Amino acid sequence: MTIIPDLWVMALVFGIFLILVYLLNDILYKPLLHFMDTREDSIRRDSEGIQENMTDVKALQDEIEEILKNAKKEAAIIKNKAHESAKKNAEIKIAQKREELERKYNDFVVNLQNEKELLRTSLSLQIPVFKQNLQAKLEKL
Repeated sequence: MTIIPDLWVMALVFGIFLILVYLLNDILYKPLLHFMDTREDSIRRDSEGIQENMTDVKALQDEIEEILKNAKKEAAIIKNKAHESAKKNAEIKIAQKREELERKYNDFVVNLQNEKELLRTSLSLQIPVFKQNLQAKLEKL
């Protein structure tokens, strides 16, 4: 009869073991496995999000580089246009100044010719007076 209580005890221990495994599975392992699966999914989604963000960042960097390249080209074009415009303006101003100087020079030459003619006329009118003065001085000597 000693075998029967041992079987009962064994059956009781086995039943408690099964109840304990069920309770541990229900209370501890399932929530723990669910948490681990959720955490793994979260990590995977974050990793995919990081990859998408890296792709977006790369696309944005490419776009920024393209914009900068275009901006540099436009700046060079604007700079060249401004340089050409300034050069044309300078050439126009130089041409205007040359024309003005040439006009002033021509006016000066005309004025000089007029003064020369006036001086010549004045001197030619004074020649008889000079002759008389010269003869008077020669006679005194």
